[in-house]
Amino acid sequence: MGNFIEMDYEDFIQTYKPITNHLDLNASFDGYMFETYGEEVEFVKSQSPDKIWMYGDGDNGSYIWSGWGFVNRIGYFITEVPCPADTLIQIQVSIPWYFCETCHTEWEDDNYEISDVYSELNKCPSCATLEELKTLQDEEQNE
Repeated sequence: MGNFIEMDYEDFIQTYKPITNHLDLNASFDGYMFETYGEEVEFVKSQSPDKIWMYGDGDNGSYIWSGWGFVNRIGYFITEVPCPADTLIQIQVSIPWYFCETCHTEWEDDNYEISDVYSELNKCPSCATLEELKTLQDEEQNE
């Protein structure tokens, strides 16, 4: 792959113009996403490879990537405008979210290292105690 481009979802929509899923009137992403099974994935496979985009889970949230993919896939998009040759385009759609088992709140946070600490405790920053954080830090240092 020669070029790597990151863009936001709105730029992706305006630039590459995803087509509406004509097989499911209730499709996700404002009707643009195609499923990973049945008639919908068969339709995706029949398209030009440079117009196929995969939606899936990544390390730091969910993404749309240019091209066909299988691992961690959630769905597909087909665009009117093809992805340029020798280019990988990545669109971050969401950031990780966390759940606190103590106060039952959910939060998104793009500061992954800090949130991962709280995620290991299953607690938000408001509910985690200094003692729990210190114990977790000591355990990580001993690994």
